[in-house]
Amino acid sequence: MNKRILQVTVAQLISPFSPGAIVDILGESFVTRTAEYWPKRSVLPEIECERLSSRLGVQRFYGPPTSENPEDPKSIAVKVARFPAWLFCQTCRRMIKWGPKEEQSAAPVCPHDSGRLVPMRFVVVCRERSHATDVPWVDWVHRVAKDGVACIDATHLRFQQVRGGSQGLSGLEVHCDACQTRRAFGDLRADVLTREGLTCRGIQPWESTWGQCASPLEVLQRGATSFHYSETEAAIDIPSMSGQVLDATDLITQHPLFLGLKDTFDQAYAPGLAKAIADDLAAQGHAVDAVAVMDTARGARGDEPDPQHTHGVLLAEEFEAFRAAAHDKADEANFKTRAVTLGLASSDVVERTLASLFDSVILVDRLREVRAALGFKRYRPDARRIPSVTNTGEEASWLPASEGFGEGIFLRLDPKAVEAWASTPGVVARSGKLAEKFSASRFASRLHPFSAQYVALHTLAHTLLREFSFISGYSAASLRERVYCETNGDYGIFIYTTSSDEEGTLGGLVREGEHDRIGTALARAAEHLNWCSNDPVCSESSPQNLDGLNLAACHSCLLASETSCEGSNLLLDRMLLVGNETTEGLLQEVIGAVVRAS
Repeated sequence: MNKRILQVTVAQLISPFSPGAIVDILGESFVTRTAEYWPKRSVLPEIECERLSSRLGVQRFYGPPTSENPEDPKSIAVKVARFPAWLFCQTCRRMIKWGPKEEQSAAPVCPHDSGRLVPMRFVVVCRERSHATDVPWVDWVHRVAKDGVACIDATHLRFQQVRGGSQGLSGLEVHCDACQTRRAFGDLRADVLTREGLTCRGIQPWESTWGQCASPLEVLQRGATSFHYSETEAAIDIPSMSGQVLDATDLITQHPLFLGLKDTFDQAYAPGLAKAIADDLAAQGHAVDAVAVMDTARGARGDEPDPQHTHGVLLAEEFEAFRAAAHDKADEANFKTRAVTLGLASSDVVERTLASLFDSVILVDRLREVRAALGFKRYRPDARRIPSVTNTGEEASWLPASEGFGEGIFLRLDPKAVEAWASTPGVVARSGKLAEKFSASRFASRLHPFSAQYVALHTLAHTLLREFSFISGYSAASLRERVYCETNGDYGIFIYTTSSDEEGTLGGLVREGEHDRIGTALARAAEHLNWCSNDPVCSESSPQNLDGLNLAACHSCLLASETSCEGSNLLLDRMLLVGNETTEGLLQEVIGAVVRAS
């Protein structure tokens, strides 16, 4: 069998090439299968992270296989499925469906003239249940055949330009050489497919048996962003959390009120019952909150965890670890920290101003992150999620995951300063524009709950991603953000980088957080926010981007790479940081201090 190999890092098989995603290999198009099609688990590396597995309701994490010599025929790899299966010859324009038998031979070559076969540009996806398959070309073309013509020939289709046609889709057509039926791509639309009764077959590209779906179809280009919405969750290793999670779970499930909560989980009084359990355990000296009780009840019922709750709980736990590190440095194997103090009594006016806003700076010299692929959606971010592992049978529940080791800088903002800023009339009015868009957005379920504080922190994180990439020696795409904005007083930003190498990274990022450099980096980031090369267009923008979820944010000033941003480059507005004639900026005093000091 001819084998084409794409070498990717372990982390890339969790994101962006996670199950369901398009993978390009030497000009050919494939899709990653769900993880039950991966090599057997006995040859996959197990990844431990009790805190994350408990929150996600699974028993194990396994990483993708690794190989030092991918060319070795005995090497273990994740196999992919060709998608789309319909190809066309660049020379004669014939369309050929490349099946399993053809896959046994060499790379796709036209059997008629040895021309190169390339994938068709369009595919169809289910609007409701995240299925995907090839356009039913044979059926679609012959729907417009002349009366009396009953051709279903699949071997004489040709994808070609309409003679004298336009340069758009209407200038392309599929022609059947057997019956002379032709149809322009202008008819390749969702409303036409629905009108003609072409509906979803309930199938994924790697499956062969049709399911029971029949939902409407949507036509997409195979590289469209909406073809694959990956869903992942990550956790930073923090001290002593594994034992705490297990102990808390046992305490909750053994509580006399827990059975009643599990049986009445969907009732309106369930949150009150969860709070009663949490309060009773707290009175006994056990630190358990109502959210943890609800999550445990959800897992005991076999329900899918609520992604927003899960993410919020993970962040809240990490924030507490960072808060503790401000007073007592951590020295765990995978969580080594030290604190940096910005002086309120410093002779430097910029440092004094920064110290009034940033409560603490924590340098993490060593960290470990575990990131799990939960599943994916297609076409709509609120479509049904397809799990990364769709069938485990009698086996223990598991998810594909990767682990990385690295370093980072955590910045905690002073809660009083942030709350005072968020309550000013200008901020309330400006953030209200985004709040209206957020409440009506189809992306709301994928994003952090809206608040002016979160928009400001997220915007600041993007600014620091850019600043640190300029000076730390790491590329912008290798840095990540985590934004902590879960409850009043929990306002923090964590900028970090990881590597799959257990030795971790080289310390270039943490170096920028040292006392002699962090003030300069923060001041310079604030100053850069004050001006964008697209101003005044950028600064005066109305709600823009997907569903109008950004204000003053563009590629020249804020937008980051997909691998860096946890929020899909949405909920950004630099005017909330720098301010204007109607809005007080969170960093306005910092920018003013920089100007006065220069």
